[in-house]
Amino acid sequence: MEARFFEKRPGGAAANFAVAAAKLGAAASLLCCVGLDREGEWLLHELEKQSVSTSLALRVEAPTGFSVVVVDRRGERAMVAYRGANAFLGQAVERLAAPLKADWVHAASIKPDVAEAALSAGKRIGAATSYDPGGAVARMGFEKLSGALKHVDVLFLNEEEAAALAASGGGSELERVRELVPLVVLKKGAKGSAAWLGGSFAEAPAFKVEVVDTTGAGDAFDAAFAYALNARLELREALLFANACAGLKVSRRGAQSSPTLAEALGFLRSAGFADIASKLRERF
Repeated sequence: MEARFFEKRPGGAAANFAVAAAKLGAAASLLCCVGLDREGEWLLHELEKQSVSTSLALRVEAPTGFSVVVVDRRGERAMVAYRGANAFLGQAVERLAAPLKADWVHAASIKPDVAEAALSAGKRIGAATSYDPGGAVARMGFEKLSGALKHVDVLFLNEEEAAALAASGGGSELERVRELVPLVVLKKGAKGSAAWLGGSFAEAPAFKVEVVDTTGAGDAFDAAFAYALNARLELREALLFANACAGLKVSRRGAQSSPTLAEALGFLRSAGFADIASKLRERF
């Protein structure tokens, strides 16, 4: 097989989340590890261009990590990652401590022990917390994740990850997971999304868009859902807003091509959800 084109773009699940949140108008900072190399310098510069603070970034004597992402003609992707400087992320987590203040701390695609340290630190500084473990971590099983899950307010899973946790002891309806996590969100791609909050359940349909690139769509969804929840939208409204932002993202190339708040609100209005757009406009 031969690729039609090649692009070098910034990415990484947590960085994608931070950029998506910043585009919606949130004050976003990224706690990360990059190397003392040109790639690390470039990544930090790209984040700052998107209004993401890099004051918590740790520079280390290791090559900056990267991923090779292959996107097919349908917009679906396959990925191979090299950790590099990310192996030192545990050291960076030490920066997540008082007097630092944050409303929300999100951990993405990091191993359970590092996630537990970051999320427990987030709780100590008074932040709401969320975790999107990613496929490789979810396949480690429920017991491996249980320590981190005790510090999670919102857990984001796709269907494959939810199935992995269910099969490894999390319960057929993620009952044991939901005993630890107050709010569990299930991302179902073209089928929409769903969520369990205590004894209640909500779901919302996806929006029909032309799929160009799914890379980073889950991260855009996570950031939009957190934003909507922080704005005190109802559960189904938050799911719809997140679906809209993810839909706009997949219609564009690049992991960090998530929408601005104005774009998302305009999309919602055109799709018949002006009431949700008005609520968000009133909140901010």
